[in-house]
Amino acid sequence: MKNIIFLSLFIFSLQNSSCSDKGEFIRVENQYSLDPKTEVAKKLVNGTNLFVHIKTDTSYIVEEGITGTEISYISQTGLAKKIFTFEVDLTNPNVAIEVSTPNNSPQFAMQQMTEQATFEDEEGHKVWAGINADFFNMSNGTPQGIVYKEGLAIKTTVTDDLNTFFAILDDGKAFVGDQGEYETVKSTIQEAVGGRVTLVSNGVLVSQSNSTLEPRTAIGVSQDGKKVYILVVDGRRFHYSNGMSYDELGQCLKAMGSYDAINLDGGGSSTFFVRNQPGFAEDRFEIKNWPTDNGGLERAVANGILIIKK
Repeated sequence: MKNIIFLSLFIFSLQNSSCSDKGEFIRVENQYSLDPKTEVAKKLVNGTNLFVHIKTDTSYIVEEGITGTEISYISQTGLAKKIFTFEVDLTNPNVAIEVSTPNNSPQFAMQQMTEQATFEDEEGHKVWAGINADFFNMSNGTPQGIVYKEGLAIKTTVTDDLNTFFAILDDGKAFVGDQGEYETVKSTIQEAVGGRVTLVSNGVLVSQSNSTLEPRTAIGVSQDGKKVYILVVDGRRFHYSNGMSYDELGQCLKAMGSYDAINLDGGGSSTFFVRNQPGFAEDRFEIKNWPTDNGGLERAVANGILIIKK
C-alpha cells in the first residue's frame, strides 16, 4: 500500500510539471507496464524487485562481443531511473578491455573520457566504448587506487581500506578484488584501475549502510572472469533519473551476471560513451548518458576503462 501511495504521488507530480525537454521524462498515464524486451531488462526484472514500470528498453550491438542496453523505468519507490549497461564477452579474441589515462601518459592529470579515448584509438586498435573509472583528487588528478597499463604498474598505493580494484590479468580474464586479493594477483595484472565499495562478493550481495541515491558507475565480472558487466545510472534530475543506492547497484549487477562487483567514481564523473562510426571523425565518440556537471557536460577525470576491438 505504501508503494502504491508513493507511486500515485509521483505520477501526480509528473502530470502537473512543465519542462522544455519533456520528451525524455518518464510519464505514466493510466497503467503500469512491466514487459521487458531486452535480455538485460529481463534479468533485472526477474532478478530484483526494483522495477515497477518500464518506459523504454533498447539494446544494440556496439561490435561483436560488446552489447549496450539502455533502460528508462520507474522504481519500486516511485522514482524515475535511467540506466546504461555494457556486457563485454572476453572470449571473443577481437575484444579487449584496457585502462585509459590522460594523453595515454603515466603522469597523473584530468581529461574527458572522449578525449582520453582518442590517444588509444587507431586502426587495428579501435576504441568502441568506455566509461570513467577511479575516484581521484580533483586538484591534481591523482587516483585513489592502483593503476596498471600494459603490464606496467603506474600506481600501487591506495587511499584507505575501502579501496578495491578491477583488473585484466595476463590470461585475458577479468578480476575484481579487494586489497587482500591484490597481493595474490598483482604479478599477473596487465590492466587495472581502482574502485571503492564492494557491491557483490563471491556471488553474494554485500550489505550496505549508505542508502544515498547518486549517479553511479559500477563494474562486475562473471565467476569465470570471461564476461564483464558495466552499469552507469544517471541522477540528480528528478523527472529523468534519480540515481541509485549501493544496494540497488549490487542487486542489478548480480542479476546481470556478476559474481564480484565494485562501485567506481560516480556523481558528475559518471560517463558512458560509444563510438558512433567506424571512421576517425573528430566527433566519433558520443556520450550516451547525462553527466551532471554544468547541465550535461562531460567531466575531466583521472582514468577510465576502454572497450577495444583489435
